[in-house]
Amino acid sequence: MPDIRPFQGIRYNPEKIPDLSLVVAPPYDVIDPGQHQQLLEKDPFNVVRLILGSSPGQPGDYAAGAALMERWLKEGVLIRDDAPCLYLIEHTFTLPWKKEPFRRWAVVGRVRLEPLESGRIFAHERTHSGPKEDRLRLIRAFRGNLSQVFSLFDGDHQSIRSVIDPIFSRTPLADMQDQNGIRRRFWHFSDPDIIQGFSSRLSHRNLYIADGHHRYETALAYSREMAASDPDFSPDKGYNFVMMAMVGMNDPGLAILPIHRLLQGLENFHFEKVLSDLSPVFSMTELSREDALAFGSDPSHAFLGGRGFILYEPASRRFVKLILREDVDLEKRMPDVSGPIRKLEATLAERFLLMESLGMTTGQISRQEHIAYYQDLTEALTNADRSGQLLLIMPSSDLDDLVAVTRNRERMPQKSTFFYPKLLSGLVLNDHGFGDPPPQGGRP
Repeated sequence: MPDIRPFQGIRYNPEKIPDLSLVVAPPYDVIDPGQHQQLLEKDPFNVVRLILGSSPGQPGDYAAGAALMERWLKEGVLIRDDAPCLYLIEHTFTLPWKKEPFRRWAVVGRVRLEPLESGRIFAHERTHSGPKEDRLRLIRAFRGNLSQVFSLFDGDHQSIRSVIDPIFSRTPLADMQDQNGIRRRFWHFSDPDIIQGFSSRLSHRNLYIADGHHRYETALAYSREMAASDPDFSPDKGYNFVMMAMVGMNDPGLAILPIHRLLQGLENFHFEKVLSDLSPVFSMTELSREDALAFGSDPSHAFLGGRGFILYEPASRRFVKLILREDVDLEKRMPDVSGPIRKLEATLAERFLLMESLGMTTGQISRQEHIAYYQDLTEALTNADRSGQLLLIMPSSDLDDLVAVTRNRERMPQKSTFFYPKLLSGLVLNDHGFGDPPPQGGRP
């Protein structure tokens, strides 16, 4: 069962950093070199100096970053909470297809690491060695978590909300709004009864990793590494836990956006051949640009009319909607893929378009050769018109699909989901080595 505990988090000192918005940052994996540089220039204490280093486009010097964090602690830029706490984040935001604002809340705590092959923590996306090697270097240097893993808990979220409801009426530690109109409020609480009520009510729930798969798997690998070398091993040592934000899967404020794929640099690419290759599997309808943009404003299966996606060829300015034919036997076409995964749009695009029609290998797809990913459709179209060959305009993934895949201990194709908004790094840091001496030698 999920073991959830409070911790003495490290936060920016409001007396030294009155505007928290200047020092927080998006998750490391969505920060490109240009944004990295902007964050460095935004404030000398921006957390990006810790999570990615001070040299955009270069591997982070995490030993230097850990030393910098120690200096910030000594100088009082960062402070450690006096008592173990849980942390509450509320996001308020809008999306084009809904008039009323979304409101999503998450509680951040330390969660005991469990193998993903068993237990009650499930992963839904594939991971890759490069990011895990980078995050392992980071966690070794900092002996802690600088960003939260984003997870979803199943079951009734209202019963959990009722436990933490008193916290929302308190004055938040921070209340900020970004350029995208996303408002974030942030609290901490150490009330034993509320912490116990929250932890106990989640103890028999399942947790599904929404974002942070690389961070979770890295933390798991690091905990095994530490346990093997720690002569004073204890299951309660901090390295056996990971900082995690927990959101209700049935929270009406939960939003999943699509991730579009832009193909470029392909040799011998011919759009008509692609359409011919895909015609036995998909029915096809030409769309106007206006209709395609309307789908971008409501990227649901219902709006699209079935399982499929839209292709846009910049050279001809054509939009073509592809819907999976009802008579296609996916089990016969993909006998190596399980039922829940076969019908995913990301799977359909990967198998029939990228691999069978364009001849790409799984290695090329994994390494993102010839593929750029975009969450914003306008940005994707702009870049497609500038230098792309083919844009895949994708629908949003369904939570039912995510659960069906993960409960089988399987993974969805990469970039299948985009949970919006992203959790920021820098609201709270977890020093899981706090109070634990560095291991010496090996376990007896």
